[in-house]
Amino acid sequence: MRKIGMKQLLGFAFVLFLLEVLILFFIPNKYISILALLVLNLFLINRIIYLIRRIEISNTEKIRAASRIAEKSLDYAFNEVSVGIINYDPDTKEAKWLNPFAEDIFKKDGQSLLSPELIQNYLSLVDKGKDIFKVGEHVYRFNIDTAQNTITFKDITKESNLYQEKLGMQTAIGIVSVDNYDDITDNLDDKEISYLNSFITTMISDWMDQYQVFYKRLNAERYFFIAQLEDVQKMMDEKFQILDKIRKESSTRESSVTLSMGISYGGETLNQTGNTAQTNLDTALVRGGDQVVVKEAKDDAKPVFYGGRTASVAKRTRVRSRAMSTAIQGILSESSDVYIMGHKYPDMDAIGSAFGMARLAKFHDRHAWIVLDKNESIPDVERVMSELQKYPDLAEQIITPKEAMKKKTDSSLLIMVDYHKPSLSISQDLYEQFEKVVIIDHHRRGDEFPVKPLLSYIESSASSASELVTELIEYQSNSKRRLDKFEATLLLAGIFVDTKSFSVRTTSRTFDVASYLRTCSADSSLVQYLLSSDLTSYLEMNSLIAQSEYVTSDTVIVTGSEEKEYDSVTAAKTADTLLSMVGINAAFVITKRTDKQIGISARSNGSINVQLIMENLGGGGHFTNAAVQLPNVTVAEVKEQLLRVIHQNINVMYDSAP
Repeated sequence: MRKIGMKQLLGFAFVLFLLEVLILFFIPNKYISILALLVLNLFLINRIIYLIRRIEISNTEKIRAASRIAEKSLDYAFNEVSVGIINYDPDTKEAKWLNPFAEDIFKKDGQSLLSPELIQNYLSLVDKGKDIFKVGEHVYRFNIDTAQNTITFKDITKESNLYQEKLGMQTAIGIVSVDNYDDITDNLDDKEISYLNSFITTMISDWMDQYQVFYKRLNAERYFFIAQLEDVQKMMDEKFQILDKIRKESSTRESSVTLSMGISYGGETLNQTGNTAQTNLDTALVRGGDQVVVKEAKDDAKPVFYGGRTASVAKRTRVRSRAMSTAIQGILSESSDVYIMGHKYPDMDAIGSAFGMARLAKFHDRHAWIVLDKNESIPDVERVMSELQKYPDLAEQIITPKEAMKKKTDSSLLIMVDYHKPSLSISQDLYEQFEKVVIIDHHRRGDEFPVKPLLSYIESSASSASELVTELIEYQSNSKRRLDKFEATLLLAGIFVDTKSFSVRTTSRTFDVASYLRTCSADSSLVQYLLSSDLTSYLEMNSLIAQSEYVTSDTVIVTGSEEKEYDSVTAAKTADTLLSMVGINAAFVITKRTDKQIGISARSNGSINVQLIMENLGGGGHFTNAAVQLPNVTVAEVKEQLLRVIHQNINVMYDSAP
């Protein structure tokens, strides 16, 4: 309309211009000419005003029409489109306005379900990089505009269900192993073995049929199955009840049977998934068996553990120990020198096994260095350092982490003793400098583990790392290569500490090793001195015991002062002392450590599984001996966490007794 008006205006102006020219040339009377020109110009002005008004009216109508369209669009967007809109107060986080879609979700029976705490929670989710929330059975993806204080969200329930369905259809591979099958069948005749095989196959077959998975028996002690992830999820929801069922059913027989499983899913190829399943099974066996390890076939995935509710049984054989000894011999021969490191604040087991491995390296003419941090010392180790002054050739093996970094070469070997978690290293910076790593440990394997160690000798059924190291030495010693008297004493002290003077976690192998160390002139009286407590430590233990309080009828918790720091040995000895008292089957000692972390030393006499409790808090250990260290918390906060975990797992604690 505006373009047409302008054309008309220009046309009128042009015509009037021609008329005015004609008037000037053809009308001689100037008064008549002036009058004619005035009339024509007035007419032109009138016409211009008329056209301008028409243009203004046209524009106004357009604006009104656009406004009506916008209002309809906004009304449709706010009231009809399935998008929720919430406007909130930036200070109080209270909802100021909700569109109808949001009201349908967050208003029930006239009551608002959208509290300031819920809005704050959504804001916190954004800070964590999340954009999904769930209300009832519906899933929503949301976006927050902090400048406008507005939350918009859309229902993605269908998409989420499709995604979950796709995930559930992923292929999962599982491997089932019968723990200690060879040991169980050693003393059985063919008939009894046949009955046992039939019993195991029936139990496993019935369990597999519940989930309708494909399975095959590979041999007498191995089974293989393929399932969808949703089937594995059902197994996980039921916490793999087959473990408890087969253990209880077999307990009525002469031989107790337990199972271990490794399950994996989500690999880019079935080969990757299968290899991860095998690794998971190895982890379950290393942790002591009678458990399931489920882990996605990705490097950064965290394994999930089920079971592990019985004490580890001795699964290692002398053949395996000899094979490990031979393997370590080959690794030592290919290394220029050897560095041996225990965990932070090393105890006698870490010290004894370190000196034992140093002697083993010397058997093969390799320089061996024991890494210790003088700032991380406990009384037992301080007495060892004092005694070492009598043995200069042994004392010179000890170096600091900084010295080790300067000495090491590309072909140097690091041996981790009495631990396998890199974060527990005396110096994690030093650990990260080594490409060649060997692990010798007796703790149940956790999810934190070195990447591709050359050799991993983890036996949770062993009493101590000192026991494992002594066996390795025994297979390589002869009349010319023998343990030094003081080294043998340190190894024996390590076994004494971890077995509480041969009262827990001892097997015939433990006594065999101790006997061998005695033949190497291990001094038991010196062991008693190294492990003795001074008066100050004894009084500290008594003051801690005085803070004991019962959690259950046979479980106690001890909490130290927030201000006072205790070494790990004092806390451990306090827990051991409590166990020696009538009616106490488990003890948890919470103290502030000298490294400023809050530590829990957990001990039991075998009727309660303290390892499960510590694993729930991020720690680990053994069925009867476990611990955890927690940073950036107070003693009171750790106590609250421990009590919560104990109450949540109270039935499992007692039902897990072997």
